[in-house]
Amino acid sequence: MNFKGLKTRVERAEALVDGRVVQTLDRHAALRSSWREAWTPSRIVIAGLIAGFATGVAQPKLALRRLGKLGGPKSLQMVSALSGLASSIQATIAAVGAKQAADATDASEEAATDVASEATSPAAAGVTTTAPHNPAAGSADLAAGTVDDAAPAAGIRADRRRPEPVYDAQPRPAEAATEMSESGR
Repeated sequence: MNFKGLKTRVERAEALVDGRVVQTLDRHAALRSSWREAWTPSRIVIAGLIAGFATGVAQPKLALRRLGKLGGPKSLQMVSALSGLASSIQATIAAVGAKQAADATDASEEAATDVASEATSPAAAGVTTTAPHNPAAGSADLAAGTVDDAAPAAGIRADRRRPEPVYDAQPRPAEAATEMSESGR
């Protein structure tokens, strides 16, 4: 064979290899996407059960030994820590719910007090009082920051009959809900 023949043969082989590389990469991408689409959660669980069963049948002593390692003192310590965390979160949620209920009760109590005070006012009894209307005085009252009885109706609490309790430290998780519910709020 001459040099030109060998050269063309090598070029054809290189082109063939380049084509095979492109073809392999395409097929790899297709296989990878179809593989990921095929693994649904139910198939993963079923495959895990089958693999666990096969392992248990093939080597039951080894499988039992591994399960024994999972039930050791460290795993029990982790379970108790997680249960404490769960009860703490539950107590925090209960405390927030109790605070919201107390705020709603305060708001309804204040609304009832406002309605009762309006019912006992002289205007409700049929007695009318007339006062000279001074528009300048009304605007001066608003500028000074004084608000009449319309403010509680708008949802703004003019006075808080009881101050908010101040805690020195956060309550313990198990008592967080009971301390909030027994505080008289």
